[in-house]
Amino acid sequence: SDGVLADPSGEMIIKPCTADEIAFYESANSSHPAFAAYMPTYMGTLSLDKPEAAESAAATAEPTASGTAATLGLDDVGPMHGKALETSRSIVLQNVAAGFSKPNILDIKLGAVLYDAASTRPEKRARLDKVAAETTSAPLGFRVAGMRVWQGAAAAAADAAAGSTSGVAGTDDTVSLDRAANYKEFNKIYGRVFSADNVLAAFREYAVVPAAGVTPQMALDVIRGFRAELQNVQRVLEQEESRMFSASLLFVYEGDPSRYKAAKEAERTTPAKAKAVEDDDAESEDEPPKVSALKMIDFAHASWTPGLGPDENALKGVRNVGKILEDLYSELEVAQDQAAGGQ
Repeated sequence: SDGVLADPSGEMIIKPCTADEIAFYESANSSHPAFAAYMPTYMGTLSLDKPEAAESAAATAEPTASGTAATLGLDDVGPMHGKALETSRSIVLQNVAAGFSKPNILDIKLGAVLYDAASTRPEKRARLDKVAAETTSAPLGFRVAGMRVWQGAAAAAADAAAGSTSGVAGTDDTVSLDRAANYKEFNKIYGRVFSADNVLAAFREYAVVPAAGVTPQMALDVIRGFRAELQNVQRVLEQEESRMFSASLLFVYEGDPSRYKAAKEAERTTPAKAKAVEDDDAESEDEPPKVSALKMIDFAHASWTPGLGPDENALKGVRNVGKILEDLYSELEVAQDQAAGGQ
């Protein structure tokens, strides 16, 4: 989004926010530790004219199953979509991309209902209802809000720009190539062309990247990890009484196959180190590369709602994303078996 800053190291993001979002982060860290483990690590707040000291939630944060303390989404790392908030207050969070060599990012907007009816103008409700009805948001409870996928070496990236592994053609308005970084970028409009019947294609585009050497075999491993993490997220949401409107799931995995392999090897040989929350030695060259991460992000319209039960609006999306990952996993498994049988 506009107005988002990063510290010189790239480890932290400074994001304009509302008082409600700060309150949600603070209450999650103090009273909802299981939920907070799947949020970006909250480092404190800043004002435009004077930094404000704040206790660091990172000091007491528990490591998550993915081994990363915090993440931020496409809304927070680039001009994918959104607009600057008119606020002097910013929240300081740890950046998802830190620790990855070539992070491949997928932002999934949750919910069939994308607004809090109590605080949303009628004209905005109508606009968001129309978006939901015309996309996968209404039938599945989620839609693809953006992706950023590394395409490998420069020559391979140039070739990849001409095609799509999903079989769904992008246009200049929805897909572009960052030639300097060799990333294919898919904006929020890209995800709106899919229906419930073909949205798996977007996940395939994200998980299988031939130009970068991300093979179906590697994709199976990536998806296996994401499925386990998503089940944890689902359990957390089922045990909480909350409401999140227009929040997202953020998926990140290492898009450089050699680095991914090294990270997996580090997990096997030194699991405690590979999964530890980053500490003061995070910049050490001995730190293993990260494999993947999954977080919930974007809590501008989130609140705790005691007595109202779990957030079924968000859970519908989480469960259907799980089904899509299961379907993609099965598809790739069958393709692997056929390839093996043909040898």
